[in-house]
Amino acid sequence: MIKLNINEKNIRKKQKKPILKSFAILLIVCSLILGIVFSTWKFSENIRLGSDFKGYYSALVSVDNLNEENNNNGQPNGNSTEGAKALNQRLNPMGNNQIIIEKAGNNFLKVLSPVDAYQNETVFRNQIQKNGGIVLLDAKNYSDLQITTNNNKIERKGINEFFTGAKATSITASNQKHPAISYKLNGDAFKSLLPSSSAEQQTTYADDKALNLFILLDADGFYNDIRNYYNLIKGTAQQRIEEFFRVVVQPLREIYNNSSTSAEVKQILFDLFYGNWDVKTSSGVSYKRSGSLIETKEPSLATATAFTEIVGSFKYLSETSKYVYDSNAVTKDFENDGRYSKNVSLWSQSGILTDSNMKVNEIFAKINPTLIQYVGTNGQSFNEVYWNNLRTNYFLFTGPVTESKSTTAGGGYIEGDNLITTVDSYAKSEIGASLFNAAGKGFVFTVNSIATLDGTVTTIMLWAGLTFLLIIALCLIIYMGFFYRLLGLFAMIITLAIIGMTLLSLSWFNLTVGPETIISAFILIALNIEIFSTLFENMKESYYLKQRGLKTSFNISIKENIGLAADLVIALLIPSMCMFWITSNAIRSMAIMLAMGSFFTVLFTILISVILFKLILNSPWFTNKSNLFALNTDFANQGKFLLNYKIRRVENKIKKLESKESKNEILINSLKDKLKQLNEKLTLIKEKEISKTDKRQLLAKEKLNKKVDKLKSKISTLDENKKAKKIQKLNFKINELIFIRDDKTQSIIEEEGQIITSTNEKLKIKTVERNIKNGAKMISLFGVFILALSIGFGFLFGLRFDHTFGGRTDYTLWGDNIQTAYYGMVDQTFEDQDPKTKELEEKRNKLKTEYEEYEKTHSSSEQLSAVRLKQAEVVSEYWNFVYSKTYYVNYLSNSLNSSKLYKNHNYSVSYGSQFVYNGSSTNQNWITLTVYTQNLKQSAIIKKLFNIWGIDKQQNITETNGFITKAIKPATMLWTLKQIAITVAVIILALIIYILIRFKWTYYIAMIVAIIVAPVISVSLITALQIPLGNASIIAIVSSLLFTIISLFMIFGKSRSLISSKNEKSLIDFFNKEIEIVYDTKTFKKQMNDELFNLKNEMRLNIKTNSLSKEEKKKLKLEFKEIKHNKKIEFKKIKKENKIKINRVGKQNNYLSEVLVKSFKFGLVRCSLLIALYSLVGIVILATMPTILSFGLAIIIGTVVTSLVVLFISLPLWVIFEQIRIRNKLARKRFINGLYVSNEEQIIEGIND
Repeated sequence: MIKLNINEKNIRKKQKKPILKSFAILLIVCSLILGIVFSTWKFSENIRLGSDFKGYYSALVSVDNLNEENNNNGQPNGNSTEGAKALNQRLNPMGNNQIIIEKAGNNFLKVLSPVDAYQNETVFRNQIQKNGGIVLLDAKNYSDLQITTNNNKIERKGINEFFTGAKATSITASNQKHPAISYKLNGDAFKSLLPSSSAEQQTTYADDKALNLFILLDADGFYNDIRNYYNLIKGTAQQRIEEFFRVVVQPLREIYNNSSTSAEVKQILFDLFYGNWDVKTSSGVSYKRSGSLIETKEPSLATATAFTEIVGSFKYLSETSKYVYDSNAVTKDFENDGRYSKNVSLWSQSGILTDSNMKVNEIFAKINPTLIQYVGTNGQSFNEVYWNNLRTNYFLFTGPVTESKSTTAGGGYIEGDNLITTVDSYAKSEIGASLFNAAGKGFVFTVNSIATLDGTVTTIMLWAGLTFLLIIALCLIIYMGFFYRLLGLFAMIITLAIIGMTLLSLSWFNLTVGPETIISAFILIALNIEIFSTLFENMKESYYLKQRGLKTSFNISIKENIGLAADLVIALLIPSMCMFWITSNAIRSMAIMLAMGSFFTVLFTILISVILFKLILNSPWFTNKSNLFALNTDFANQGKFLLNYKIRRVENKIKKLESKESKNEILINSLKDKLKQLNEKLTLIKEKEISKTDKRQLLAKEKLNKKVDKLKSKISTLDENKKAKKIQKLNFKINELIFIRDDKTQSIIEEEGQIITSTNEKLKIKTVERNIKNGAKMISLFGVFILALSIGFGFLFGLRFDHTFGGRTDYTLWGDNIQTAYYGMVDQTFEDQDPKTKELEEKRNKLKTEYEEYEKTHSSSEQLSAVRLKQAEVVSEYWNFVYSKTYYVNYLSNSLNSSKLYKNHNYSVSYGSQFVYNGSSTNQNWITLTVYTQNLKQSAIIKKLFNIWGIDKQQNITETNGFITKAIKPATMLWTLKQIAITVAVIILALIIYILIRFKWTYYIAMIVAIIVAPVISVSLITALQIPLGNASIIAIVSSLLFTIISLFMIFGKSRSLISSKNEKSLIDFFNKEIEIVYDTKTFKKQMNDELFNLKNEMRLNIKTNSLSKEEKKKLKLEFKEIKHNKKIEFKKIKKENKIKINRVGKQNNYLSEVLVKSFKFGLVRCSLLIALYSLVGIVILATMPTILSFGLAIIIGTVVTSLVVLFISLPLWVIFEQIRIRNKLARKRFINGLYVSNEEQIIEGIND
């Protein structure tokens, strides 16, 4: 038996480690790749496109307020401004749904929503029209606690008599924070509902005096969501309908068929699920058939399979709002002539609306307990997302409520003037409070019409844009792989994993994908590439230039750059969090995405990548092949990048060939010859450059001499007494020029081995510094000019807006007016035979023929509605063609010979059926023409054209016939602009803490200037260029703000490292002359104060010891004041002289100039790369998605302007303040040390005495 010694065993153990490391690397990389694949797959599955990409619903909504008196003219009585706020709270409680609400006159709203945000138009309509409000129910029998009955007479209090509002909060229980909602009580009305200890409402709850409370929100919406279950879950049509029948239809059919169920409940359930659908006869004739899903009599409604075939045309006929009453309904509303005094009509089995002999309160008392108990029994069978939404949106609270804080889980209690109820999550507390506040304001929203409009970006445009954006991403991968080899590829895998996870998180928050998603993704890509590049560049410097090992270089790079990486992440996270808490809609969606991206950056880039790179660098297969690390680009600093790169490659090839045992001499010699040729070429280029440099240097010195001679000759012509100040300034300039010309070396700092700076290098630094100052002046002037120009253009031409920012007019007609418009189209004559209108006449004739043929083939009475809808389609298509050319509009409106011509404007035409007017639903068709202008002259031409077609705004408006015009003005977008302004202020305040901890006050001032100036110039330029302002351009402006903050942290991080690389002694050497001057100033001031103090004491002593008269005392005080005044004047003169000296000496101090130039060059390279990246994204959007060109242009403008402001304004400003700070800090320290020494000398002198 052979025994292994200990050393051999240890060797074998050590050999296992590389395998484990390789396995760990493989595991991490595979996990990242699988993460990319999985997240991309899940994202593509759950993707919800925004309105720009998929289209949007556009709803005209009338606003009524039950708390106000009705209008006599039949118009809604609600205020659109207040209604917009209430509706926004209802539709967008968390602020992340991209709902845009606009004001359409005083009593109407225009509501825009991405198509993918709702399953269909019906669901969107239902969400707007929910008006069940808030109802306080008994948790046992679900009866209305706000209603009491005395002698068969209803008495009811409105919800506003119980509460005045609600807000999200938290409570502490069992040493933990729990989410809750706090309801502000209105007097003692709610407390009166609490039972006494002997009351019959006592239950099994532990509390003796508990009210069993159930708070229901929007009961009609709750009923709608039950019957529309199949529209609210995901899956194929068959899967959704099968589940709908299993969890909704079948259980409710059992309740309906149960003998114990009352006839009234059966009647209401029948009505709730009653609807109609299209059926075709064997000859192809369409007609409507009706029935209720609650019964099985109709074959088409009996089973899930049968219902799947007709679900596309199936519509419920009953509005669920007729089962509920307003939450603020009071006693008088249920009395004679009250709003709810009449019986409610329900659909009967014969298909006729009949009197139910029940008022709305009786119907609610019947159907509400039935459906809530059904949901309580079957809730666990529901789709999980649907069930969570149901509980969050409708079941605000259920449990016992006591007068004091209860220990019962899920309970509520009264605390002061508030009712506190616990909820499941903080999200539910926010949503619940928002919905409660919205529901309690008494607004009733009625959808008059809904149109589904196409997105501005077509599918082809979107795919083309995504293809080019992927090409940009591929170029970034190639760039990282070329310069940083294996580590660069792994870095890009990590970056793509971050993007994948961030995109996946969009589905967690139900966010839609829009332009903000694209730019957010590239912001995160740029951020991570910047972090990795900084890390690798530091490693390269340490490895190639300082000849350290790879592991050591990595450790040093991590130590030096981990702080900068954290700074860059926080630079993105702070504004993202501020935007999340303050803004809404697309900006909040963007903030959520960036916040999630920041979190994943910390997790993957700062944690996982460090582990991965550590494992890679410790693996022998990487250590032995350092060429896998990164491309050595030190030759780039020598100029002639490509030539030096070729020389480096040839040298490496020769080394490899010579290191082999069998040498290929022929190949080696050929490579040496090639190397010689390349070196000779490089030498020749260098000699030419040296010759050019020498010539430039001689020319520069000659120019300096000429300037000096010119200034001297100018001085000789001036009077020494009269122009002394000007002569002094000119002498200063001469001294500065002579200093640059004659000074051969910079002070050598021996401790740091400071390299001698040649006159040529000094000239370069001064040249760059001068260029920076000139650039700052030019940009400042350009900014002021653009700001003035944008204000001028704004007053002269107004601002341009896109469809998300109002600025348009809607012309809507319905009913008989469509027929009138059709005959106006048909009767139009083209007698003058104008060749320009030939195409229009042909289009009119084609549409006329198309309609007449359709009318002939659909002549039955059942098909009349289809014929009318076809007529609306023909008219809308004709209008669409007319407004495609301004000549057609001017021709038809007889405006060709007028001075007021119709101009080209963006427009859209939509049509539909079942227009709702004044709360009454009819089967009237409607057409809406939207023109993107609010110019009164242009509107007059459009109305003139309508008059020619026989449509007059002055006619009486009824349910069956009408024509209205509405000027659309922004609501939510104006709120967004205000929110952004507040966000910028909050960001400035939030940054102050972090910057003052990590940096100094000088950095903060310079950063704040850029954060304010860059967006202002960007917005001014966008306005001056008349780029349409809207959702997309606002996103781009916010993106430029984020780019500003990240760029500032990146460049100032470099500046700080340059400053911190010098110790205090080095700084003293650099600032020695300035310190001396400041020290002299402070010393003189101290001496002056000491002298004055001694004089004052002597004066007081003289007054006390000598009996002086009043006049003598007064004279003595005046003498002291005169001396004091003269001393201060003398100090001011010295201070002024020293200020001039400091200014002169400061210009000679080249240290901060070098820091400025180095930081500028670093920032210029970084900003150039980022400008190239963002500009490419902008150009791709401009080229492939021209319909949102405002987004692409705003991105390019914002990025370029931001870079210029940061480099030419913020950076020089920081240098000025930093020079003052360093100088004052060192001078103060020296002055204090001088005082300390002076005190010690006085003590020693006293001891000697």
